[in-house]
Amino acid sequence: MNFGDENDLLAYRKYIISLLVIQAKTDNEFSIIEKKYLKYAGGQMKLNDEEIAGIRLNPSQFIIAPPPGESQRITILYYLLFMMRADQKVTIEEEELCYKVGLHLGFREEMVRNLIGVMKEYLHKQLPPDAMLNEIKPYLN
Repeated sequence: MNFGDENDLLAYRKYIISLLVIQAKTDNEFSIIEKKYLKYAGGQMKLNDEEIAGIRLNPSQFIIAPPPGESQRITILYYLLFMMRADQKVTIEEEELCYKVGLHLGFREEMVRNLIGVMKEYLHKQLPPDAMLNEIKPYLN
């Protein structure tokens, strides 16, 4: 998939939002804070409330092949990691989904596990700006 045209970008954005919906629902509780994060992420993706609501109804229909660009793939993982910690609790199911998506995106197991570890370490405190970057640097191409 060439991410050069508007349709590809829209599919990419909807895919990210669909993953966030799936992530938020893994613990069978879609908290207010997770809904706020979803709305924030949707705004970042330039999606309106109607589009987000449509994605929430059937998130599994928005699956796409991993984007070719490393920065696009890491963006997906970042959003997913931040949704995982949004409600300040990380379940095994959330970790497993994040891990599976990370591997599907082509990232190494150790890197994904380290990033999940960072999120858990800073679950109840401010995440330092460089904490995630420090975990990713050794794996960047």
